[in-house]
Amino acid sequence: MIKTPPSALFSVVIINTGGTLNKRYDPVSGALFVPPDEAAIRQLVQCTRPNLELHLLGALHKDSLEMTDYDRATLVAIIQSLPDNMATAPVIIVHGTDTLHLTAKHLDEANLNRVVILTGAMKPFIIDPIESALHLGMALGFAAAEREAGIYVAMHGRVLPYPALLKNRTLGVFQPIGAP
Repeated sequence: MIKTPPSALFSVVIINTGGTLNKRYDPVSGALFVPPDEAAIRQLVQCTRPNLELHLLGALHKDSLEMTDYDRATLVAIIQSLPDNMATAPVIIVHGTDTLHLTAKHLDEANLNRVVILTGAMKPFIIDPIESALHLGMALGFAAAEREAGIYVAMHGRVLPYPALLKNRTLGVFQPIGAP
C-alpha cells in the first residue's frame, strides 16, 4: 500500500455572531439567551482539528433580530482587517436565521472578493446538536472545496449563493428561490 503524505492544513475563519445556534437556557429567568462565548462552536468543531487550521473569532454575540447595520458594517471591517495568515482563508459566519439575508446582502455589497458562507440553526445547539452540526459541517465542506469568491448560505441540506437560498418563514426552513 502506498501512503500519501498528509497535505497542509486547510485554513478557515469562523466568525461567531451569536444567533439561535448559540442560545442557552437560563433556569432563573426561564429565557433563552445568547452567551458572550464560543462554547457551542468549539464543541461542534472539535473533531475537525486534525484537518483544519481554524481561526475562531467571537463578534457581537446577539440574536440576529437585534443586529443593526452598524453590526453588519463591523462584520465587514473584521473580515477586511483579518491578518495576513487569514487573508485568503474562506470565512464562515455563524448567524441567526431571522436576519441572515440582511447580513448576506450587506456583505455582498461590500465586494469582499472572498468566499463567505453564512450558516446558523433553527434550534439551539444545546437542544438539537444535530442540526447545528449538519449546517456547520456543510459550510466547512463547502469552504474546503475552494469555491469562487462570493456570499453563500449553508442551511437545510443546501449551499447556494446569496440570495438564491432564503428562509421560508411559513415552513421554517431555508429553500431555493421558487421552491414550493
